[in-house]
Amino acid sequence: MSASPRRRELLAKLGIPFDVCPSKASELQAAMDGQTLAMMNARLKVERSSFREDRSRVLIGADTVIALDGTQFGKPDDIESARRMLAAMSNRTHEVITGVCISGPAQSSDGPLIEVQAAATSRVRFRVLDSKHIQDYLDTGEWEGKAGAYAIQERGRDLVAGLEGDLDNVIGFPMVLVNDLLCTHFSHCRFL
Repeated sequence: MSASPRRRELLAKLGIPFDVCPSKASELQAAMDGQTLAMMNARLKVERSSFREDRSRVLIGADTVIALDGTQFGKPDDIESARRMLAAMSNRTHEVITGVCISGPAQSSDGPLIEVQAAATSRVRFRVLDSKHIQDYLDTGEWEGKAGAYAIQERGRDLVAGLEGDLDNVIGFPMVLVNDLLCTHFSHCRFL
């Protein structure tokens, strides 16, 4: 599981024990559709986990990207990058895509590892943001380390005019999708 406190809080709600082990994977920024990019980054996080060789563990990798008109926004590099992202999303609807990769033991102890991937998509419409709105939000510092430069669960909710889909996905961890994947493919694991 990632070092993201938001993802840790959401996973804790599932009521299953977990360890946090940030992956050493470098996220891809390649030009591809948002769903493919998010799932590839989630898979890289699992593949580069220090627990990868422990066949008794179930590993979960997740990555969130923002897609707007064929452009993907990850985490901003700096405040100016964050400003450009927020300005581009002003008065528009963007997609929040979280890719998930889960890898774990097969039902038979000598079977190959099971690996499943999926993605969840939500649509978020931003309010009209003038330069003062954007600067006020940037001054909060919430944009740092957030895909698309905002956190909907914090003051970033004030940027939002509407949401279609799963709020947990926009926060960065689609709980329903993860729970379904765990129950469908890993119900034989003792933690469920």
